[in-house]
Order: sequence, then structure tokens, then C-alpha cells
Amino acid sequence: MKKVLLLLTILLISCGSENGTAELDYPAEEVTGAEEKSEEVVEETEEVEEVEEVEEVEEVEEVEVVEVVEVVEVVVEEIVENDSYLDYHRYIDVAGLRMFVLPEVGDEFIYKVGEVYYLMLQEGEYIDQDIRNSYLQTVKNDFVFQKIGYEGPERYGLDSDPPGIDCCPGKGYEDNHTDFIWEYPDASGDGQIGEVVEHLLHTVTGVAFALEFSEWNWENPNSEIILAMNEAIEKNIFDISSYEEIKNSGNIEDFNRITPIEFAFWGIVAEWGYGDIYDLPHDEFTISTPNEVKDQLPLFHKLFENTIKTIFTPPDKDYLRELFR
Repeated sequence: MKKVLLLLTILLISCGSENGTAELDYPAEEVTGAEEKSEEVVEETEEVEEVEEVEEVEEVEEVEVVEVVEVVEVVVEEIVENDSYLDYHRYIDVAGLRMFVLPEVGDEFIYKVGEVYYLMLQEGEYIDQDIRNSYLQTVKNDFVFQKIGYEGPERYGLDSDPPGIDCCPGKGYEDNHTDFIWEYPDASGDGQIGEVVEHLLHTVTGVAFALEFSEWNWENPNSEIILAMNEAIEKNIFDISSYEEIKNSGNIEDFNRITPIEFAFWGIVAEWGYGDIYDLPHDEFTISTPNEVKDQLPLFHKLFENTIKTIFTPPDKDYLRELFR
């Protein structure tokens, strides 16, 4: 009897286990489908996150980087006394151009020279601010400088070997210069104006422009300034015979540098209407007006329009004559 009861108990437990399992047992297809749906949701979530990350990267890449360009202020600074520049114990800065001065030169003359360069940099309808600021940056950053002396080269024995003064102030101001501006105490007004404007233009075209513009590279025989000069020589407008001595002495590089500097100076003052200050026309340069330059020297006129005219404005002649009277 006990054995029968035990068998019935085992059978009941077995049936109960099967019924419990049946209530929790889902079809295999349904389980697999749920898992696939879960994986799809995860994949979609990951794709959305990736898209958001890409959009964020693209937004960062689209941010424009603005380059800050220093603007050189066009002002005449105060005269600075400084004994660390060899024989040049004073200097004045004008729009990035440093002018070194020998001891005998008067302060009043220094400020007048500075004012002439300042006036050349006044606003005008043809000025291109980008071209001008690039030029001013070159002058400042490449240590372009002007020298100012008293009475002339003889006073300082510049033709002696060695000369009586140092060529250059040093401390970076060594190579990028041309010649002196001389204070002549007995010069006429036009004579002193001519001296100042001529040698400022020598520095501008022979040094600063040669650094700034490939068109003004006097070392390149195919540059625009050389082609323009050759046109003037061929047309007997610019006479270089007074410079032949330099070449004949063996200083070919000096000859090649000086002749385009002098030609450019004559062309600019003719374009500016300064012919009367320099008694143009004369043997070295046979034209004197803007129209003559335009008609007879088209290569130089184009170069003038594209460079000089975009940076400089000719100072008023009457004002200059009042300044130097």
C-alpha cells in the first residue's frame, strides 16, 4: 500500500513540474525575434550617436580662423636719444621707417624730414589699404632705415678708406638702406625739398619696394622696373652716361642697383608734377609731366599706377615750400 502511495506522489510531482514549465516556455521563433529587435535598437542608437558626433566634428571644422594682422600706425614719433647705435645717437620712427641721425643735424630738420615721409603716406582716393599695410609691415619687420647727415659726405670722409663714420647703426639695421639725406644749411627751399624727397624715394624704391614687390627687383633683368628703365634708355629719355664711371670701375652690382633707383626717382617726381622743383626736363631725364610719362613711358606708368600710387600720395608743393623756406 505504501509503495502505491509513493508512486502516486512521484507522478503528481512530475505532472506539476511539467505544467509549471509549460507556463514559462515561449516558442523559439519569438525569442529569436525579440533578440534581433533588441540588437536593431542598439545598432540604431549607435548610428544616431555616430551621426551626432560627425555633425559636431563638421561644426568644429566650419569655424573660420581669422588671422590678426598688425596695422602699422602712420605717425611721426618723438626723437629718441640712444648711444647704442654706433655713430648714430638719435633716431626718429615714422610709420615703421627708422631714421638714424648724425650728431650735427638739428632737431628741427629731423622733424621736417619725418613730416615729409608722413605726408607721403596720407590718405587719397587711389590708396589700397591692404597693399599699403603690407608695405609698411615690410619696412618695419625687415629693418629698412634712412640715414640723415649734415652738409654732405665730405664732412665725414665717406670717400676715405676707412670712412670717418660707421656705415650703419647695427643691431639689425645693417643692410636695408641706400644713401643719406643731407641737411644743407645754405640750400634754397626747393633745393632742400629736392634733397629730402629724392633720397626718401631712393630708400622706398631701391630697398623697401625691392623687398616687397617682385616687379621692383632690380637684380632680375626681366623685372618690370628694369624693362621700364630700358624702354626709357632706348627712347633717349633717361641718360645713364653719368653712371658709366661706376661700371667702368668694376662695380657692376652698384651700377645695376643705382641706375633703376635713379630712373624710378625721376619717373615718380614727373608723375607727381614736381618737375619744376628739379628743373625738369634736363639732360638726364628729358620729360617732366604726368602726361608725358603716360604717353612716352607706358611700362613705367603702369608700374607707377599699380604700386606707388596705391601706397603714396604726393605732398602738396606749396606746403613743402612753406615748410622749408
